[in-house]
Amino acid sequence: MKQIRAIVFVLLVGCCSFFVTYRLSHTPQASEPQASSQTSDQQCDATLWQYVYHPARLQVLGDSCISVTGSVEDIRKEADDDLHILFQLDQQFESLLNEKNILKQYGDLILEPICQGTVRQADATEPCSGYNGPYFEPQIGQRYLVSGTYVHDIDHGWNELHPVTSMQPIQ
Repeated sequence: MKQIRAIVFVLLVGCCSFFVTYRLSHTPQASEPQASSQTSDQQCDATLWQYVYHPARLQVLGDSCISVTGSVEDIRKEADDDLHILFQLDQQFESLLNEKNILKQYGDLILEPICQGTVRQADATEPCSGYNGPYFEPQIGQRYLVSGTYVHDIDHGWNELHPVTSMQPIQ
């Protein structure tokens, strides 16, 4: 029993050390210019919420509308018709991530443009009915300026921009 406790303790200390080391190594330096993640609510389209599948699972964090910059790392099509985009934030925005983003989403923020194609999940059909944009065609590796509602996905535990209002390619 003592041996099992010792192994669990060592694993716990190792995981905590990894997390702290990761966060410290990705903390912006004081000499770096800090871009604001806050924007006006006018940059986000609040009417998109009527098309969000099960909106009660999303808890709005801080200012309801933010803009961030970074690069698309991966794109997955979800059954509820949303895109699930792994978005590597530029360093000044990394404080938007939580532990689940780091451990379960490879240190990326999740972007979820809604209603982007064909719904494959029966109970998600109704929310996307009548949706007519915006539509996005993100490219892996491309840098973007993205605006959307900053939320915590209660079901999964990570933070997201959901719904995404705009994705503008940048250099």
